[in-house]
Amino acid sequence: MGRNLSTKKRINIGQAFGLFFLLFLSYYELTPLSESDTFFFPSLFLFSLFYIGHHRRMLPLAWHNALMNWLHPIVVRIRAFHIWQIRGIVPPVLNDKPCTCKNCRETFTGNFCPRCGQSRYTPRYVLKGIVGNVLRTIFRVDGKFAHTLLELLYRPGHMMRDFIQGRRINYTLPLAMVFLMTAFYMLTAQLIVPEIREKKEEETSKPNEMPLTKTEGLQQTILRLEQEKAETDDPIEQKSLGITIRSMEKALAEVQRQDSIAGTPQSDNELDDILSIPFLKKAEAAIESVPFLSNVWSLMRKWGHGNKAFHILLTLPLLAIATRWAFYRRKKPDTFNLMEHIFIQAYIATQILLISTLVVPFNGTAHVDDLYEVPFGFIFLLFCWDYRQLYLCTWWRSFWKTLLMFIYCLLIIIALATVGVLLLFLAEGTTNLSL
Repeated sequence: MGRNLSTKKRINIGQAFGLFFLLFLSYYELTPLSESDTFFFPSLFLFSLFYIGHHRRMLPLAWHNALMNWLHPIVVRIRAFHIWQIRGIVPPVLNDKPCTCKNCRETFTGNFCPRCGQSRYTPRYVLKGIVGNVLRTIFRVDGKFAHTLLELLYRPGHMMRDFIQGRRINYTLPLAMVFLMTAFYMLTAQLIVPEIREKKEEETSKPNEMPLTKTEGLQQTILRLEQEKAETDDPIEQKSLGITIRSMEKALAEVQRQDSIAGTPQSDNELDDILSIPFLKKAEAAIESVPFLSNVWSLMRKWGHGNKAFHILLTLPLLAIATRWAFYRRKKPDTFNLMEHIFIQAYIATQILLISTLVVPFNGTAHVDDLYEVPFGFIFLLFCWDYRQLYLCTWWRSFWKTLLMFIYCLLIIIALATVGVLLLFLAEGTTNLSL
């Protein structure tokens, strides 16, 4: 290791200045931490530091050897953990001693009864194991759910590759994981953030009334007070109006914060505006003329409106196609097909939902109208980590492939939006000609 290190060139002034500049931008972006929406510069600093440290010698040789000797126990444990990540759970050793099943009284050898499937290890319930039994009863769901969540926290890419390659007995299906974790996230958000529950109760108590929202009322009041302040010449009255305006602005900021916490539910007016296009209006009328199709269409509209899991599922094909394009190789066949990529994206969505659920109690906020609670920069790092384990590649290659994947997603969205606009113009032009 020392000989390889001695062959590396020292870090030059330009690289050191670039690292310090990125560190300064990272500090500026993260200060204060509560106002930071992205982690772009910290992520770029970490990847640049890792890349330069891999190709250049940043410390003198004696300092590096002393540091590595001091970190040797930690490095050994990190390597052991890495091997454990790749290996995963090893099946238990097959027991060849004869055993009588306590359920069906069948005599067998092995770990499970071939007649009824019950394990040979069926201990009695004792009082000292009550805590473990309660936790398993609450969090296991079907016996695989908690195990899948744990592996998504420390070996997500290896777990996805194991599932795709056929090791599926210990894991819950990916699409089911998305729905279950969405339900857990919404339940946690309503328990931790009372504004969400209160806002929903207010909306359900007055379904037919359309009053001004608190935000709109406060904004109109502020505009009226500013107009009165501009019209008056009395300095005392101007000062009092200024104090009132500042207090109203603080109240407006608090209301907007609560709206961002609870999420302002989108009304069906936007969907009605889209369906008011003559071509789509005729299509909807044709669907509603058939009772069965009308009921299905109404059910789909109600289910899709405000359904977080449905919105996440819509993003899975987009991310799957972009990931397949980003990791495509001409000389090597595709490692995963499109359906397998969709399942992989479902597991990644479950991982992000799990982290969002864990973050809500610490944040005290929950943006239920957004796809995820965590910022985009953190999601980008999660994708890099998952792809590095999934494709067994380096951090640098995973970083650029993830960046390429998001660029492909943006291009696909732009292409779909362009095609949609052209089709709408074409449909409107055809309808006008027919009229």
